[in-house]
Amino acid sequence: MNKIFIYGIVIFIINLNELYAQSYDLTSVDEFFKVAGILKEGKEISNVQWDNFDNSACYRNYSKRQDKFVINTIKNSIIIVFGSSHNSELDSILSITEKDMERDIKLLFKKELLMNYLSVKSNYDSIKSFRENYDFNNLVEKSKQRLGSFLGQPLDSSIILNPVYFLFITADGKNNEEAIYVDFNLIYKKTEQQRIDFIAHEMFHNYRAYFRNYDFIHSSDLNRALDMIQDEGIADLIDKKIGYNNYFIENGELTELGEIFVKLYSQAPTDLERFQSVILDYSKDKITETKMIDEIIEIVKFGGHPIGFYMANKIVSAGYQEQMLITFYNPYEFFRLYNKAAKEQNGFQLSDEFMNYLNEITKEYYR
Repeated sequence: MNKIFIYGIVIFIINLNELYAQSYDLTSVDEFFKVAGILKEGKEISNVQWDNFDNSACYRNYSKRQDKFVINTIKNSIIIVFGSSHNSELDSILSITEKDMERDIKLLFKKELLMNYLSVKSNYDSIKSFRENYDFNNLVEKSKQRLGSFLGQPLDSSIILNPVYFLFITADGKNNEEAIYVDFNLIYKKTEQQRIDFIAHEMFHNYRAYFRNYDFIHSSDLNRALDMIQDEGIADLIDKKIGYNNYFIENGELTELGEIFVKLYSQAPTDLERFQSVILDYSKDKITETKMIDEIIEIVKFGGHPIGFYMANKIVSAGYQEQMLITFYNPYEFFRLYNKAAKEQNGFQLSDEFMNYLNEITKEYYR
């Protein structure tokens, strides 16, 4: 056989192995188990061990930040949960109320993180066994197929989706530039279909990023908010079609965070009306841009999830899902389809004045 041909096959196999090796990463999960295991034995964590933890694929993203709040909270929570003699700190964080969390996102993070680590502790051996025996490559591939099925067409083969990085953090996931970050305990607790749907949700953000108009998004904070509402609203249809209440219950229990999401979803029509009013006031120079953005931050909570999901559900129930997915990168079309659905279903309708303004600020970016 031709030596060049053989060499080519070898290189192909090596590249194929690298491709599969990069489809997911568990180094942060492994470092978490090492640290937790040492603490469970009543020992202290050495600086070298913490350095290894900090430099693992996921936790590195937080340890390198100038603001150390996240990584310090992660480490402190591990020590509280898996160490000993930290009952007062544990009780203090567990006493954080729903009102506290609505007021201060850092308190929300602290409590949700601690609750998740307590869950990990309760199922420690089973989660370790899951890490050793589960087929994560298969999960990633099935999630890609699920995304293509949701969109109604095969994924563009020229687009390379991010690898999936697993870690122990709050029970959620996030698509970042370099990878999709997913809480390992969340995946452990889900059924197989729920796992696939959840990863597909994050892959939607990753895939849509290739179609977004960044000139539009970066031109103003308002534009960024409009894009977020569409982005999260459509993505929630993949894994939360059963509704927030049932979704959070299926995840184990309806936590304070779940209750906040349910409440925000129920008040979405009122929030949409407030959203419209603030933007129109700004368009008429009644308020400054800074004032408008401050108001929008108070209205569009959690990255646009609840308000966007409400709008997406209205669009789907009116029979416009296919049209919504054809223009899944265009915020104006999302709002237009929502308004069309709302008019047919006697829901809250955005005014012609608002829609005209929205068209004016988007039309040069989306043809």
